[in-house]
Amino acid sequence: MKSREIKFALVGCGYWGANFLRIISNSEEATLCVICDTDGAKTTALAVRHPHVRFVDDVAAVASDPDIEAVVICTPVNTHLALTEMLIRAGKHVLCEKPLAQTSAQCGYLYTLAQEHKVVLLTGHVFEYNPVIRYMKQMIDDDALGAIRYLQLMRMGLGPMRSDVSVVFDLAAHDVAICISMMGHMPLSVMASGSCFVKEGIEDVAFMQLEFPGKVIAGIGVSWLDPIKQRLVKVVGEKKMMIFDDISVSEKLKIIDTGKNYQSTPGDFGSFQVSVKDGQIVIPNLQYTESLVTEFHHFSSCIRGREVPITDAAYAARVVRVLEAAQESIRQDGKKIYL
Repeated sequence: MKSREIKFALVGCGYWGANFLRIISNSEEATLCVICDTDGAKTTALAVRHPHVRFVDDVAAVASDPDIEAVVICTPVNTHLALTEMLIRAGKHVLCEKPLAQTSAQCGYLYTLAQEHKVVLLTGHVFEYNPVIRYMKQMIDDDALGAIRYLQLMRMGLGPMRSDVSVVFDLAAHDVAICISMMGHMPLSVMASGSCFVKEGIEDVAFMQLEFPGKVIAGIGVSWLDPIKQRLVKVVGEKKMMIFDDISVSEKLKIIDTGKNYQSTPGDFGSFQVSVKDGQIVIPNLQYTESLVTEFHHFSSCIRGREVPITDAAYAARVVRVLEAAQESIRQDGKKIYL
């Protein structure tokens, strides 16, 4: 028997909110009842395509609507705390885009508040629901790679620029979450450097180094100013290596056996080239379901009591704690910050 549809509101219909608008509208487990956005021209255009949705410009109208059960928040980060608190106190289940708040202490506060009001609070760390990342994590958990040596993650491209948070809180939030999930631990320390080329006080390029137990190092590079779009996750282990290229259409994940011969060979350049041997390359046949759809389905299942939130506010707080440490390291010229 089909489950009763959950009545949703969407707060924020910008760059990322438009994706949720599509997903909620097409969902068989949800009904989009209200859209809240302060851009009148945008809501006027949307009203033509969504005649059965009510449009408001104040979140208070969402909070006071007794029919609304759950809310998705896709607004600037500096609004997340106030909006999420208001909606939780109104008894609404909330899915708030990452990062959940500007500080880990604020994330902790929202976690406690959601527990007190007995509502689901999920943070939109979408890569936790990505089928490739899940497969890679399972490979690590199964010890298929052997001892992990290091991770390298690159998230580069030309914009979109943000004015509310730095590139660390915007792009690196994804990669920090991926690292913590894959390693199963918080990093022991963080070092970072970054620069503000476009807007003073907001880093648009940054490089981070996280150190995990076992001397595993994760290097993260993020930029809004790079001419080449990159979305790469590399995990190098003792026995195997994994490369996730999210830009690739047909070969997103490659698993490479570690080469057996790394001895330098005296002689010409050709001899040197053949001295380093790579192992077999395997491209798993994975079902590439849309991560945001999986995330939204998980949120709906949590509301129905079928699942426990994966990316709850406690998860969000761990990610933000690392981002805070990275920003602190940047302010202190790359000083190592211990967590």
